[in-house]
Amino acid sequence: MVALDAIAANYRLLRERVAPRAVYAVVKADAYGHGAPAVARRLSAEGADRFAVAQADEGVSLRRAGVAGEILVLSHADARDLPRLRGYALTPALYDLGQAAAFARATATLADALPVHLELDTGMGRAGLRPEQLDEAASLLRAARGLAVVGTFANLSSADDRASPATERQAALLREGAARLKAAGILPGLVHAANSAAILASPGAWLDAVRPGLALYGVAPSADPWPAALTPALSVETEVVSVRQVPAGTPLGYGGRFVTTRATTIAVLPIGYADGFRRSLSGKASVLLRGRRAPVVGTVSMDVTLVDATETGAGRGDPVVCLGAQGSESIGAWELARAADTIPYEILCGLGARVRREYAGS
Repeated sequence: MVALDAIAANYRLLRERVAPRAVYAVVKADAYGHGAPAVARRLSAEGADRFAVAQADEGVSLRRAGVAGEILVLSHADARDLPRLRGYALTPALYDLGQAAAFARATATLADALPVHLELDTGMGRAGLRPEQLDEAASLLRAARGLAVVGTFANLSSADDRASPATERQAALLREGAARLKAAGILPGLVHAANSAAILASPGAWLDAVRPGLALYGVAPSADPWPAALTPALSVETEVVSVRQVPAGTPLGYGGRFVTTRATTIAVLPIGYADGFRRSLSGKASVLLRGRRAPVVGTVSMDVTLVDATETGAGRGDPVVCLGAQGSESIGAWELARAADTIPYEILCGLGARVRREYAGS
């Protein structure tokens, strides 16, 4: 279940925190597993008019769902895709001199210039124009009549570590890069860097605009307390499809790696790693059953998970919460991430396509 009103409330909180700056709602990776079209439509109703995706296909899906406003393609854009970028009014990011040159050639005969954002590498190291490339980039852009720079941005490498000096350093380098572009005759447009963590803890990185992702969905950037009351928007639920009574000494699941040490009630759940309930949760996570915790036992398989329901009891058809709240108990994305030795981004984005998304709110 996706609580759209919770996402809207998180958006309002973040927007008010950085006002009057522009906000790019990051809805890439199917809105972090929440369902991008439904999320973007709800945020549009809340006044959002800027969205960010990773690739053109995601932007096309939003347009086909009726989403208006600017859609920034953050991570990958190819000049060969110019007809779709133009046809669906998507704004690509230029992050490589060769790619920028290809876009300049492809747009040379356009009557109306293609809006673009420039990505600068201020310390992430994976993409973006490096400081020593800015003069060449400015020269290329001055001659590129078919391109119009409307934004300049960077990705922050360490914003979730509030003790790291990297965030302020990267923000300063982005400001310097934007000033160099302006001095070279290229107006940088909206300058932006702040992700969820920086929005919550690093005002020096807010600049002209911000790009909340994880926080929109009610999950903090790290397991530590953060200065905002975010509301988790997603719950993952299944049900008991079978209850089995097994004696002590019974091996369970592939490989028989778990063996019962007592007479045990086993509840069988129709969810597995194909649905995003990761194999690495085997023996390390619990689900909520009848308002109490039931530990996962045996190896999580592609389609089935077993839990020990001896202490909770179980009946066929009982609702089970894998992520979310039931009664007074709750299981959050950070709890699952720690159990799986990963991060909550991967937990949310890893939800399988066959997990049916249902929406509350509109």
